[in-house]
Amino acid sequence: MPKLRPWLKLTTVFIVLCWYLARLLIVNSGKGKNSERGFRFRRKFCRKAISILNIKYQHSSAYDGGVCLYVSNHRSMLDPLIQLGYLDAFIVSKAEVGGYPVLGRGAKETGIILVHRHDQTSRRYALEAIEEKLREGFPVLIYPEGTTCNGDLTSEFRRGAIELARRLNIPIVPVMIEYPDHSYYWVDDPLLSYFKRILSSPHNHKVIGKVGSAINNDSPESIVEETRAAINAMILEARASSV
Repeated sequence: MPKLRPWLKLTTVFIVLCWYLARLLIVNSGKGKNSERGFRFRRKFCRKAISILNIKYQHSSAYDGGVCLYVSNHRSMLDPLIQLGYLDAFIVSKAEVGGYPVLGRGAKETGIILVHRHDQTSRRYALEAIEEKLREGFPVLIYPEGTTCNGDLTSEFRRGAIELARRLNIPIVPVMIEYPDHSYYWVDDPLLSYFKRILSSPHNHKVIGKVGSAINNDSPESIVEETRAAINAMILEARASSV
């Protein structure tokens, strides 16, 4: 049974994904595509999925909501699944996600901005898409480290989207996600091996997440550093609270 446990969980999540996506496509075919509806279906799927995966997520927020740029640290491929159960936003993600079977279609239907991380032209187009969504009044979630990080705190942030939001006078909101220990951080493992290792346990996985207060800073020179410092502080706070 332990050997089958991760595959049973992932298979169940995939079936649930197909169910929610099919329902959304049917509704969209009759009423037209709608971002708020996409967020709602995605939120319901994500919460159901993390329940199936035995993830117990402790979420808190100091932000009242509305258009903003959510800026999060990035630990695992589980981060978006967990966070989008609680944040309604367009998410910036690597372009490969758009090609994943079923998941890629679901992401496109519910709000994603795809970017080739090492392609400067693609990154410019992604910034333009972020600006468009922010101007339309939609929150956007980014992972400015560019990839998952297994360091003690955060790694260097890419500046473009954060500085863009500051120029537009859009609130910049730090977001933190933290796992029980470093074994949950995903960097080099093949994806299926990672899921097998994490999901083999019959026990709950306690994950802490927090949405901080908006950063109030008019200085383009320090806005990125202050955002990163706020996330690092929330990570340390989460660790202290779980001891």
